[in-house]
Amino acid sequence: MFVLIFLVIAIPLTILFIKTYEQSSALEEKKIEERIDAAYESLRLRLSSDFNLENSRSYKDYGILNSITVIGGNSRLFSEFFSFPDSSGPYCDFDSLYRQCRKGLVGHFQISHSGELLTPFYPDTSTGIGKSMWDNFSFDDQEQRKKTRDLIQLLLRQLDIKNGLPKRTVQTVDSTEAIDQLYDEIPDLQIPTRVELTSEEEALTYMAETAKNDTSVTPDIPIFNGSNTNVSITDLKIRMTSDYIVFFRTIYIGMLPIVQGFVVDKGIYLNYMTQEEQIAYTELPYAIELTSDDKVLLAIGKNNATYTIKTSRPLPPPYEKILFKMYASPAANSTGFTVLLSGIVMLIVIAVCLVTIYRFTQSKVALASKRQDFVSAITHELKTPLTAIKMYAELLQNSWVANEEKKQRYYGQIASEADRLSRLIQNVLNLSKLDGNRWNVQLRKERPKAVLDDFVATYSRNIEKQGFELTVSTDTDADNITVLIDRDAVMQILMNLVDNSLKFSKNASYKMVNIELRVNGGDMYLAVRDYGPGIPAAEMKKVFQEFYRVENEMTRQTSGTGIGLSMVKKLCTLSNMKIEIENANPGLRTKIHFPPLDI
Repeated sequence: MFVLIFLVIAIPLTILFIKTYEQSSALEEKKIEERIDAAYESLRLRLSSDFNLENSRSYKDYGILNSITVIGGNSRLFSEFFSFPDSSGPYCDFDSLYRQCRKGLVGHFQISHSGELLTPFYPDTSTGIGKSMWDNFSFDDQEQRKKTRDLIQLLLRQLDIKNGLPKRTVQTVDSTEAIDQLYDEIPDLQIPTRVELTSEEEALTYMAETAKNDTSVTPDIPIFNGSNTNVSITDLKIRMTSDYIVFFRTIYIGMLPIVQGFVVDKGIYLNYMTQEEQIAYTELPYAIELTSDDKVLLAIGKNNATYTIKTSRPLPPPYEKILFKMYASPAANSTGFTVLLSGIVMLIVIAVCLVTIYRFTQSKVALASKRQDFVSAITHELKTPLTAIKMYAELLQNSWVANEEKKQRYYGQIASEADRLSRLIQNVLNLSKLDGNRWNVQLRKERPKAVLDDFVATYSRNIEKQGFELTVSTDTDADNITVLIDRDAVMQILMNLVDNSLKFSKNASYKMVNIELRVNGGDMYLAVRDYGPGIPAAEMKKVFQEFYRVENEMTRQTSGTGIGLSMVKKLCTLSNMKIEIENANPGLRTKIHFPPLDI
């Protein structure tokens, strides 16, 4: 029944916990997805913002000089990129007025229509403007500028980023069909995506930097059309090496293509672009990786063997060759495991409670059965002496016994059975007092030897009448020792122990009861021993239970109610004494230890 009750409770709860776990896990997964989307979107917006800022830059910014319209004409100013790039200065941020500032920036460059590399921070001396710059300005960091220019040239060759016009482009191009054919013949050139309106003055200022002293642009190339012309500009593209990212685009002044771009240090640039993620995810159970061609470009957080990958998606163009990967620790799903663990604990608690209730109920049922056996036993124990008393009384009342000697024997039997009945009733009353905590404990300084002598004087005749021999032995040291004891309790204990010995040893071949009073250091004890069958080892711990009998109630061969040793145990506890039983082979020895002598 209890198993069925447990199943009725456990099955619905188990289903509930599993469903809750699944929903919690789904919720945790959704939270992880939301966090991944947030991290990806944040990085995408920053990259796109940076990309759009540079992608919208005017073609003129890549030169050394810019022509601007002022009152009364035009004025030429130095380009931002003429200054050597500072990618680590304190002012370097994306809101800075210095728009060329970018964390990890190496430098800007151009590739002219003839394939020449031009860098605004290191002017080409073969051009008029470039030579003028070297003649009129002192560059303290000339060597560093040259190294940077050489690095950019090496990267462009390594990544095959170039520019150049076929010979036929020097002819006049005057039709849309011819323009489309021109793009087909130059596969490296990109299709323009936006148009910037520029004046002839601005275009001439810009083109002057690409004109060398020993040559000039072929005049047949259509560049200008009246006072203004359109400059077509493509979107930036990127190519990467292991350490650098090169951004580049193509502009068309008329049909004249020029490649513009800049180089950034990949590590510094990506670190700067992911500052928010580094702050947010260093201490969280997540890890982010930016990879390209299976190589980790940047790692954020601690990714270990327990982490599992949750997403792998490319970054937005033009960064699509860089994969955004995010990992999560199993701890990120801890809520679901907590729910499941709580459910398991609850089921265990319910099981323990049911087992406890079952055992408690079982003990009550067993106690009820023992009480029923006790009622049966006490009825039998009361009926036996009453029957004997009634029988002898009727014999004497009807004068059916003429012999005076028999009369005296019958009178003795009536007195003996009355004493037996009195002891039985007294035991029941004493047990009732003990169970109701009504036993009046009276602890006094007494000599255990004197109590033992009184018991022998009172009870030895009853022992002898039942055919047993009583032997008493005491240590000499015990004669004058006093202990704080309850005299009546000790007498009651001795009476019950001796009665048990008489009952269970009546069929023993050696009918003797030994009572010993011993002193062993600070320990003083009484021992009662018989030579009966003893107690099976498996029953040793049960004999002190109320109404417990070693024999089955239906087949028992000895009289008794099963309350003797239970009452002895309770009396010992109330009187600060201890009881100990052991098989003496043959027989049983019961020891009653008095309180320590130093008390």
